[in-house]
Amino acid sequence: MPFSKRGTSSGAGDSGTGTALEIRSLWTRLDPETRQWFMDHTGTAIVPRTISAALCRAAEQPLPQDPHGQIRLTAEDMVFIRNQAHSAFAAHGTKRFFDAVQPEDHRHGIPWRYSTGAPPRS
Repeated sequence: MPFSKRGTSSGAGDSGTGTALEIRSLWTRLDPETRQWFMDHTGTAIVPRTISAALCRAAEQPLPQDPHGQIRLTAEDMVFIRNQAHSAFAAHGTKRFFDAVQPEDHRHGIPWRYSTGAPPRS
């Protein structure tokens, strides 16, 4: 079930216990390590048990979880987390890429994947 204000879960495989909240409302109550985890894993839609437990502690109530103790984030939650990450990195002057494309190694003028000296695969 998505992690949102829409109410309790009724999805298959969900415990249906607790009241759902938006992550935005919990952000300031999360410990710094949990907030950092979210900013380091901006594309994660399903939160692991340890982070789910931290969210429940911050909410001071049970939140809807799947049978494995994981919480699914909504698209809105993921956008909020990504915006928080961009803001934090911009404040520190750090550039962060949120895609899977690696930059080229310009020291040798060759793409990064060939910079180790290994011959290219064909």
